[in-house]
Parts: sequence; C-alpha cells; structure tokens
Amino acid sequence: MSERVAVIDLGSNSARLIIMHIYANGAYNLVYHQKESLRLGEGMGRDRMLQPAAITRSLAALRNCAQMCSIMKVDTILAVATAAVRNARNGPEFLEMVEKETGLPIQAISGESEAQLGYLGAINTIDMKDAVLFDLGGGSTEISLVKNRRMVESISLPIGAVNLSDEFKTHDKVTKTNLAHLSGFIDRQLNKAPWLEAMSLPLVGIGGTARNIAKMDQSRKNYPFSKIHNYRMGPIALEDLFRLITSANLVQRRRMSGLSNERSDIIVAGIAVVKRLFDRIRASNLIISGCGVREGLFFRHYLRDEYFPDVISDILGHSTMNMLRFYKVNEQHALHVTDLTMQLFDGWSALHQLDSRDRMLLKCAALLHDIGISINYYDHARHSAYLVENARLFGLTHREQILTAVVAGWHGNISAKMLRNRLYSEFLDEADWSKARKMAVILSVANSLDSTQRQLITNPLVAFAKGTANVSVSTEGDCSLEMQSVEKQRKAFQRELGAELKILFN
Repeated sequence: MSERVAVIDLGSNSARLIIMHIYANGAYNLVYHQKESLRLGEGMGRDRMLQPAAITRSLAALRNCAQMCSIMKVDTILAVATAAVRNARNGPEFLEMVEKETGLPIQAISGESEAQLGYLGAINTIDMKDAVLFDLGGGSTEISLVKNRRMVESISLPIGAVNLSDEFKTHDKVTKTNLAHLSGFIDRQLNKAPWLEAMSLPLVGIGGTARNIAKMDQSRKNYPFSKIHNYRMGPIALEDLFRLITSANLVQRRRMSGLSNERSDIIVAGIAVVKRLFDRIRASNLIISGCGVREGLFFRHYLRDEYFPDVISDILGHSTMNMLRFYKVNEQHALHVTDLTMQLFDGWSALHQLDSRDRMLLKCAALLHDIGISINYYDHARHSAYLVENARLFGLTHREQILTAVVAGWHGNISAKMLRNRLYSEFLDEADWSKARKMAVILSVANSLDSTQRQLITNPLVAFAKGTANVSVSTEGDCSLEMQSVEKQRKAFQRELGAELKILFN
C-alpha cells in the first residue's frame, strides 16, 4: 500500500516542507520541496519571546505548507519545531495558534531529539564510521560524536547563525575585535562538551550554513558537479573561505557566488561556528550533508518496522535497491546479472587487478544498468548513465558516482567520445577510465549471459589461466541466443583486459 508522508521542520531561520511518496513495492522518492525564510528567532533577545512580526510570517508560511499537504493528498504529517520555539517563553502558545489556524500538529523537540534526528539523516546517507556531526541552525547547534556508526555523545548549544548575528552585530562589516569576541564566546560554549577534543576525525555538517559554504567553495573552484551532499573540503579551503567572508561587508557578501542573499547577513556568525569547531577537533576535512532533521524524521518513520535503531547497515545497497524498484525495471534480470557479474569479477581477480571498492561500484552499476529503459529503450544505456549520475545514491563519493554512471552506460557500447563530456572528463583520470573499461566489459559479459532475461545460466565456474579467461556454465534450456550475445563481447574483452574470453556451455 502506498503512502504520502509530509515532513515539516520549523527552524529559527526557515521552515521547510518535504513530501515523500512511498510506493507499494517499498520504493520511495521526494515529490515536493518547499522552503520559507521566516527568521522566527529574530529579535527574541534575552526576553526569549517570539516577536509579532516573526509570528505573522510563520503563520502565513505554515498555511501554505498545510495547503500543499492537502493538494498533494498527504496521508501522514510529521512536523517538528526546533530551537526558536523550544527556547521561547511563548512557544507553547505559538504552537497552539499554529494548530488552530493551520491544522498542523507541530511538536517542539528537545535539543537531544534534534541531534538524534540529524544523526539519522546523515548516518543513513553518508558513508562514515567515526565522525563529529554538527547541525547548525538559526538558534542552536547540535553536535554529536559518532563511533562505529553509533551516536555516543551529543550536546545542543545555543549558538546559531541568527542569534549570534543579533548578539554580536555581525550582519554587516565585522571588526577584528568583534570577531574575536564572537570566537571567544563560541569557544566557551564548545567547552561544555569536554569530549570535543583533537580527534582528527571528519567533521560532517548539516544545515543551510554548511550547504552555503559548500556552494561557495564549489563556485570558487568551478566545480563541475552541482551536487552538495557528500561534498568535501579540506582545512585550507575552509580557512580561505572564512577569511573571505569575514573580511567582506554585507554588500560584498551579497555579490559572492554561491551565497544566498537571505543568508548573507548571518553567514559570518555561521562560518565562525564551523571554523571554531573544525579547529577544536583538528578535523581531517569538512563533509557536507544535504540530509538532516527532515530526512531523519522520514527514515525513522520508513524504517520503523525494519531496522532498529533506524540505522541502515548498507546505505549504498539500500539506496541502489530503492532506485531499482522506483524505476520498475526487470528486477529478476538485474539481480541475476549482478550475481553473474560478481562471480566473474571474483574469478578473474588476477586478470583485472581491481580492488574491493571497485567491486562495490561494479555491483551498483550492474543493478542499475537497465534503469534507462524507463526513459526510452533506445539508447537506454546512455539514459542509465544519466540517471545514475543524478540519482540519490548514498555511500559514494562524487567521483565514485560518476565512475559508476560511466560503467552503467558503457556496458551498452556507448562511444568513449560521448562519455568524455566535461563532467566525466574533469572527474576521472586515465586510471579511472582504465577501471571503467574493465568493469564495463565484465558487466557486458554478464549481461550477455542473461540476454534473454530467463536466468538460464547459474553458478558459472570462473577462472583465469595462461592468458585465457575461462567460464564454464551449466544451462537449463536452449542458450543459443546467450551464446551469440557473448560472442559479440570477445573483441572488446581482448582489447580491454588483454586476454582471450573462452566460455564453455554444457
């Protein structure tokens, strides 16, 4: 049975609505996204009162969200409010007003719950074992320590991009003295978490500030991929961006490529928090997560009967199977070709000399090699490459996702000229292209062994000896068409792997 799930995150700076559709076969995808800039926490000050103008803006935005939920025929609404509402003395009255006027049942969650949801959003979409995770919002920052993919420590600190900007007057040009006072205050707040020490771990960032930092860095580098999730920055890049932002006035920041106008007056405080935290733990790099509280809420709902405690063990496998089922291609054929591909890969390890990470990418490409049929059967390999390139595949670096797309497309004999477009050529070096050719040929042989999609060939005996790649297969019917299809792969196999392909049909 299908279900439409709306997730609303009412923060101190903005409100976001996402609507996810869960299909009868278990696949899910994002069907709607809406963002409203509210500045709900603006002007609260030490009185901790939500201001009338902010309340008016928020009610108008939430009416829009409620209307979209009705139009999109949402079945389930998961709605939370974070720092601004939970810290406001009139927060409960505000939520009563929201429910009365919009019908939305929004729950104010604790800082601990916010940290948990951010962790679920990131851990289920980024391949990380040990890391420090932060979710920097308008009114607070949630910081978590992740060990062996489990959250072992967390803290919520009242340092957000909006409230710090108000407190330290960093909206426009900031003086060195003001910046020093801001940094000192952030450091004192970080001292409340004694477990935040020099760990040389990756620092994973959630929230609009983190995303804008990534967009600015991508713009400065003319980065060829528009994807933000899992984008990585080193310490030098972060230091350069910090200096650029903190030395500019508001007018100059509004002209900076990658920085949204609505965030230009609060980015100084935001990047100051990121920089102090990065330096505190001596982070190896900064990883941007495009998934956070909203995705955490969705995963907690979606995984409630399958995983405990809502953590997916194999995020690449999960997202790959979700994509396979979403595009509704022949799943039996995809799984069988993948099984054959893995057996060929393992049996010919001495020939191709690829590693376990390459095996993982090849498995992903094999599962998704036919999804392009959902666009058009003709040129479907090229369509598969495009879909893999742009998919929400989790657990891969940007380079690995591009390499997987190339393999998924190349198996269908796409010309090298077509694949060597700007995106592919700027990400992949000659070693990557060599790997791609080898993996694509192995996938092509496996696909040929099930060219009729009847799964007649199982458990092949695979070996490599004396310059010959051998496969002995037992068949369960007439495999003449499979034999003809495999025959067409011999020339490419010899060219890319430097060995003769010999297949014995029993």
